[in-house]
Amino acid sequence: MEDTKVEPPRTIDNVLQLLGSLGRYQMFQAVLLAIGNLSICFHLLNFVFIAQDAKEQCEVTPLYGNSTDSNYGTCDVSVLNSTTNVTTTHTCNAWTHGVENDYSIVSEWDLVCGNVFFARLPQSLFIVGQGIGAATVSLMSDKFGRKPFLVMSHVLTAGAGLALAFAPNIAAFSALRLVNGIFQQGIVVTTYTMLMEAFPRSRRLEVAMFNALSWSMSTVLLTGTAYLLRDADWRTMQLCFVSVSITVLLHIFFLGESLRWLITNKRAKGAFAIFKRAAKMNKVEVSNVPLPGIGTETAPVELSSTKSKYAETPEKHTEVVKYSCLDLVRTKFMLKICAVVWFSWLIDSLTYFSLYLTSSSLADDHYLNFFLNSLAEIPSGPLNLFVGKRWGRRVFFMFFHVLAGVCLLSATAIRAFLVGQAASTAATVLAFIGKIGNSACFNAMFVYAPEIFPTNLRSAGMGSGSTAARVGGMIAPFISILAAIAPWAPGIIFGVACLVTAALNYMLPEAEGRELPQTIEDVKAWGKAPARD
Repeated sequence: MEDTKVEPPRTIDNVLQLLGSLGRYQMFQAVLLAIGNLSICFHLLNFVFIAQDAKEQCEVTPLYGNSTDSNYGTCDVSVLNSTTNVTTTHTCNAWTHGVENDYSIVSEWDLVCGNVFFARLPQSLFIVGQGIGAATVSLMSDKFGRKPFLVMSHVLTAGAGLALAFAPNIAAFSALRLVNGIFQQGIVVTTYTMLMEAFPRSRRLEVAMFNALSWSMSTVLLTGTAYLLRDADWRTMQLCFVSVSITVLLHIFFLGESLRWLITNKRAKGAFAIFKRAAKMNKVEVSNVPLPGIGTETAPVELSSTKSKYAETPEKHTEVVKYSCLDLVRTKFMLKICAVVWFSWLIDSLTYFSLYLTSSSLADDHYLNFFLNSLAEIPSGPLNLFVGKRWGRRVFFMFFHVLAGVCLLSATAIRAFLVGQAASTAATVLAFIGKIGNSACFNAMFVYAPEIFPTNLRSAGMGSGSTAARVGGMIAPFISILAAIAPWAPGIIFGVACLVTAALNYMLPEAEGRELPQTIEDVKAWGKAPARD
């Protein structure tokens, strides 16, 4: 192995730099976490395909005699009595669909007309579950460690997803979607937290771009899988979607605990084990190197001056800083940051999922629309890297929120006031650009949020912000009902909300070029301009 001459690490960021900012070990961990995006994506967005609307019509029944002329509609039957010339309307109680009954949950359980609310409810309950998971169970990773909680979340999410395929009715299906969402959110929060903690500040945007691309590829794979299974019943589709959870085996056997979490929580034995494992894989010589606040493996920090070859600059012992959830809102400074993050995430989530769940938001074909939405995800990672790296996070969020708002408002105006193929194409292009802006902001928040919360408050901060996002996601399934009443309303709401969010983003601190904070005081010391080394 190479004998690398290095200065003793004074911060955790120095430790990560010492191991190699993009070493084999770190990249291997990033790949393992990125593979987990398949499970996150397939459990979250599979509802788009297993709950597809079917062309329903009232079932033809000979209830009105030969002297009547019956007109069977979608939700009612108009009956003209040929003798009295009086038309009466009757509500349907049975339907026929243009597909097999088990094609989707909508066709199997007749979730149409007066029951259409129940067709949207399972996805909203999934989002409610995500909010519960983000606000509660995800906090366990701060206390007990990242890896065990991530593995547990994967296993329980898979179990709930498997049970969904055998749900006997819509009530059981909805309840299982709630449970599915609770544990799926544990995967989301912990995955992004571990990614941000695995790399020094100089590499976080590159890693974020890699993870965003893996998410985009996951949505594309979901589209392809659903298209190949388009003739299968929804239960078979669900079983196929759940099968991606087998990737948890990779996490069990190969994923390491977060070194940053181990050091921060004084888990010396585990920290040195991971440190040595990473050094060996990266081919870096780090024997007897003191870790910040821990010292060397052979001596505590206060005795390292006689044991370590780096003894000339011993580390000052620091106590573990413990926080509670109340610390997110205890001070005016943190309350302001949290309020902006929560509102931003809520609006981005509402817009993001509404565009996905509205089957004709970009194209009339169900699969093509989902595919176009997936393609709009791809630029988000590179944009975050190049714009965020050069001008910082604040400018990134402000610019792309304005882009999304202006494009969505323009697309709505064109559809409302202009007709023709040219107008339709222009509206689609603008909506697509708006979707790119929205995806860029939505995905970038998963990078920014871990950067502005201290280590022992990071999952709590991520969880609270993700809970706000779930409020937006919970509303999203019902946007299609609003669109049926007022087609222009969703675009106006999304556009204006994005512009308001852009203005609020000005109050955020700048995380670019700064090490992940250990305490709230670290965040307070930040300015609004990117830090430059």
